[in-house]
Amino acid sequence: MRHYSVAVLMLALVYPAYAVPGASPPDSGIAWNLSSDQIRQGCAAALARTQSRIDAIDAQPLNEATFASGIGAVENAMADLNDALIVQANQGEIATDKSVRDASTRCQQDVAAFNVKIGADPAIYALAKSAQKQTKTQADRQLVNRYLEQGRRSGAGLDPATRAKVTALFDQLNKLQIDFGRTLAEEHRTVDISKEEAASLPKDFVATLKPNERGYTVPVDESTVVTFMRNESSGVARKRYWLVYDSRGGQPNVQRLADAVAIRDQLAHLLGFPSWAAYQLDAKMAKTPEHVNRFLAQLNEKLLPKSTQEVAMLRALKQRDGESTPFEIWDYGHYKQKFKKERYDIDMELVRQYFPFDKVVPAMLDIYQKTLGVRFEEVPNVKAWAPGITEYAIRDAASGELLGWFYMDLYPRAGKYGHFASMPLRSGRRLADGTMQKPVATIVGNWPASEPGKPSLLNHNDVITFFHEFGHIMHMTLSTAPYETLYGSNVRQDFVEAPSQMLENWMWQPAVLKSVSSHVGTGEPLPDDLINKLIASKHATESSDHLFDVFFATYDMRLHQSGPKVDPTKLWHTTWRELTPLPAVESTIPEASFVHFMEGYDAGYYGYVWSKVYAQDMYSAFSKKGADTAEVGMRYRKDILEPGGTEEPDVLLQRFLGRATSYDAFYQEMGIAP
Repeated sequence: MRHYSVAVLMLALVYPAYAVPGASPPDSGIAWNLSSDQIRQGCAAALARTQSRIDAIDAQPLNEATFASGIGAVENAMADLNDALIVQANQGEIATDKSVRDASTRCQQDVAAFNVKIGADPAIYALAKSAQKQTKTQADRQLVNRYLEQGRRSGAGLDPATRAKVTALFDQLNKLQIDFGRTLAEEHRTVDISKEEAASLPKDFVATLKPNERGYTVPVDESTVVTFMRNESSGVARKRYWLVYDSRGGQPNVQRLADAVAIRDQLAHLLGFPSWAAYQLDAKMAKTPEHVNRFLAQLNEKLLPKSTQEVAMLRALKQRDGESTPFEIWDYGHYKQKFKKERYDIDMELVRQYFPFDKVVPAMLDIYQKTLGVRFEEVPNVKAWAPGITEYAIRDAASGELLGWFYMDLYPRAGKYGHFASMPLRSGRRLADGTMQKPVATIVGNWPASEPGKPSLLNHNDVITFFHEFGHIMHMTLSTAPYETLYGSNVRQDFVEAPSQMLENWMWQPAVLKSVSSHVGTGEPLPDDLINKLIASKHATESSDHLFDVFFATYDMRLHQSGPKVDPTKLWHTTWRELTPLPAVESTIPEASFVHFMEGYDAGYYGYVWSKVYAQDMYSAFSKKGADTAEVGMRYRKDILEPGGTEEPDVLLQRFLGRATSYDAFYQEMGIAP
């Protein structure tokens, strides 16, 4: 991250669409330089103000309440709260100062507790029921439905004693989830390797490592795992790294997950559901665990035989290398890369030389501009939460209207969120004067650090991930929904990944691969033969890759349908042995660092596979012979991105596709017959 910088002048020369006429683009206006004391004081004051507003709304006679004075007023109060706490509540895993991270984490906990209280407020639930007959627009109706759903799922309709118990349990759950993430962010695990073991690693990667007496110290995190596991030729070193990698979070995080599962199960029963999975699915497109379980079982049945063959093929490569030990998970990435190199004559390290970040970023932004009819303008002299962060203003390409902003925070640092994610910082919404508030979002990532003075080189998967996450940014900033609750990516969770997954397909198009690539030494784009080999290799071991996602989703569903006393580690290894062809590593605790189960994807990880059905079907509109990408892109923006949650996903899909959803493209992408 500290090496990330893209000059506005260079962008203007290379990509004219970035040229900024006249004055510099405005920044978002967010003041990030708050002290820990200012965060604590500001958070407490904003919560107190909002509570006073909610108290006044609750106090009005129900028979006198209108849509505007009831649910509309609650929505505005809560949106104002979120806007007031953009800085205070969003720095727990990104700020450079630990005292600021700690203060922000406490603010997150206080806000989460406040949201639980509001969700369970019986007066607000009553206002939502009353407002059902007062709505005038589709957005109004959907907003009321969301508040009704929230009240029902938060215990607003329960008796006071049970409601209080539910609220207390949600508070405990929120604290566990926040502590789980903070533990990972604050953790700094490493593994030592010898100079001999480092010999097979890329030289630019080794140059970023800290030397020690025997060799080097390797950080064990998301920024190093792919490069290390693919290229390290020593199975002993790969095992040493993997055992540390899959033990991050430690037993405290295992216990937090187990405690969260027990609380979730108790909550589900108090709220009238047989399991937490049933509770979560009730508010998603899939509706029931049975539906999801059948979907996952069918995929596993089709993928496992093919995956078994793929692993046997990789095992044979290991044996050919004279390795007599069993084929393990830490061998998978290394021999997958070796197989691609031998079968398709493709060297992924060579491919990496064509993806320097300072080429990939502007080229990718240019694709999004042309596809979605927008223009991005880099904001100079940005002041954000850490050095090296970039900020862009978003404008409509046709009218020049300012639409919003996004930040990019792409490199690892101490105390930072350890994965790749995008998140809204401020949602768009209609303000009291009728104007639309401009949204702000950010990508937070962990690209591999670069050798000093040289650009970071990305592997193809890094580029795909970036393209995916930026798809979320567009969903979060191009919406026209009038309410924060319905704005942008606030859609059903098992649809939220579809728009971004759909855009991943661009990274397999020859013309696009040429446009985003530039050899770090020669400046030449990826040559045709290398592009053809890369595309051909896409389907190498694809059944195993897909199968791992099915495993994660199945484990998640079982975890949240097995009652309050499930052992997360035992369930992980049991399910792994059942669903994959690789042996379980009993000494590891992978669930202790699997953030999805504690950051909103509990009984929801299946959505990554489920939403791919919609993603591939939407992509068929772009890939159709003769399709005009810009024309289809604008329809996609209007029909999918702009409505946000004002309509259900199946309505949006029907409008965009002009037909009912088909599974054909999904099965084709998965490499299996329907």
